[in-house]
Amino acid sequence: MDGSGVDVAAVVRATTAIRHRGPDYEGYLLINTRSGRTELCGGKDTTSELKLPDIFQFAGEKFDLAFGFRRLSILDLSPDGHQPMASPDKREWIIFNGEIYNYIELRDELSLLGHKFHTGSDTEVILAAFRQWGEACVERFNGMFALALWDAANRTLFLARDRFGEKPIHYVYRQDKLFAFGSEMKTLWAANLAGRDVHTETLARFQHYGQLDVGDQTFYDGILRLPQAHSLKVSAPGNFWKRRYWDIDPREQEDGKSDSFYSEQFRELLTDSVRLRLRADVPVGSSLSGGLDSSTIVSIINRLLPPEGIQKTFSARFDEPASDEGKWIDLVTRENRVDRSDVWPTPEQFFDELTKVFWHQEEPFSSTSIYAQWCVMRLARENDVTVLLDGQGADEMLAGYHSYFEEYSADLLTSMNLPRYLKWKKNCRELHGYAPRTISRVAKQTVPSVLKNPVRRVMRSLGELPQVERSKPEFPAEFKKLSSLKKQLWWNTTREGLVELLRYADRNSMAHSREVRLPFLDHRLVEFVFRLPDQLLMRDGWTKWILREAFRGIVPAAITDRIDKLGYMPPQKRWLGNRVWPDVMVQQLTEMDELPARRAS
Repeated sequence: MDGSGVDVAAVVRATTAIRHRGPDYEGYLLINTRSGRTELCGGKDTTSELKLPDIFQFAGEKFDLAFGFRRLSILDLSPDGHQPMASPDKREWIIFNGEIYNYIELRDELSLLGHKFHTGSDTEVILAAFRQWGEACVERFNGMFALALWDAANRTLFLARDRFGEKPIHYVYRQDKLFAFGSEMKTLWAANLAGRDVHTETLARFQHYGQLDVGDQTFYDGILRLPQAHSLKVSAPGNFWKRRYWDIDPREQEDGKSDSFYSEQFRELLTDSVRLRLRADVPVGSSLSGGLDSSTIVSIINRLLPPEGIQKTFSARFDEPASDEGKWIDLVTRENRVDRSDVWPTPEQFFDELTKVFWHQEEPFSSTSIYAQWCVMRLARENDVTVLLDGQGADEMLAGYHSYFEEYSADLLTSMNLPRYLKWKKNCRELHGYAPRTISRVAKQTVPSVLKNPVRRVMRSLGELPQVERSKPEFPAEFKKLSSLKKQLWWNTTREGLVELLRYADRNSMAHSREVRLPFLDHRLVEFVFRLPDQLLMRDGWTKWILREAFRGIVPAAITDRIDKLGYMPPQKRWLGNRVWPDVMVQQLTEMDELPARRAS
């Protein structure tokens, strides 16, 4: 933007820092946005079949835009699927991380509109979709994606991230001087475009409240993340626009049909989501924890496979019975056609590998469960399975956490539905051994802000409260009449909460050059769930009621009737000993002082 040329060596360092995300291929594009000159080039990992010049041949020349790409081959494994990829007339160029699961349907639609296709890749479909529908094309994609597209005709760079934030985009922006982006922050560090000074407020929010992945700000000064369901556009002169292209309006409600009708609709949508996410030209397996969500995915795959088909599953086990889900994993694998592999993480392994895990995560994480997931991804790599389907995302939209009991209970009490409230409390005691403490919560919520805020200010001035404010849900005014449960589900699914878990999954999987696909995060399914009445999510003390009902007879009955929830959680207290978790993470932050490339070794 400021007229200085692209540093070719910095671009190569940036892509090398994330080689784990794409070890199969390396590609570059150099553009002079003023003259329109473009040079497609390669590096050490570029296949010789493409006969591309080495990027360093252009080191002394003047280019002001560069794309660098690392490919993990999933669809169309031939060189035809290489990136950066151009439209037929080379007006648009793209680099793209992720998968567009409905690319076959989109390709058929675009073919009828006159577009020609020469590869079997979803990348080519994105280019045609952009030409046909412009920036609105992202609203038609069913998938997980982070993409950057150069529109030469309009001299604009367009970036977009999927609806839920499965694939990341980090960037630095200095108006009229620089815009740089990468899947991981280590690309920006390797290119010397950003520092590792910790963002003070973000650190304080984590230390005091345990909050992570809040808003646009990362843990590092000057580095931002593009939020989920957002696109961003930068013009060659340096103008900058950002917008949310998708959202859920939980006020839109369905009602009046039977429970069986909604259960059937749910079952069909989730099954079709799994079907789409099995599309790949490489081996596909499953991450199986033994919980309801992952067991459902494994059971659906079992029904979709041909009669001779066998799916590979990968699970983490622990030597402490209270944390181990082995008996549930046994049950699922006995009732399905499964080739099973288990891994047994230990605290010694965790602390030996913590620095490496943190280097890949780049920011603090919430518990040792991240390491269990790390080990599962490595196990998949050792068994040559490139893609894993996983049950993540169900808890946030289907009210799977026990903390949602408070929301649902408060809704029953504030609606003055005393019989249902008392029945709900009774069911909770019988199933879970406790009942939500709702009356005190509702009383606290009714205290006006004009009374609470002065008290907070005084306590903060006395040092009784941290200077940093806790990030709290912010709901649109038009949500005022919505239930507390539906509002909280909306916030955790579309704003904060889920995005943190998706960061863990992306970094853990890509650290081992694996891809995770999440059938519960098909936007068609999520939009359907948010239109359902609350009693189809929580009923009679049960969480995720509709999921349990929809898959009775398909998932083992003992799994659909599980009331406990573990989710790859190691015996953390024993693992940590006298260590305090936030201190462990802060120590890792302070040690991020070496070059990222060295930390990977």
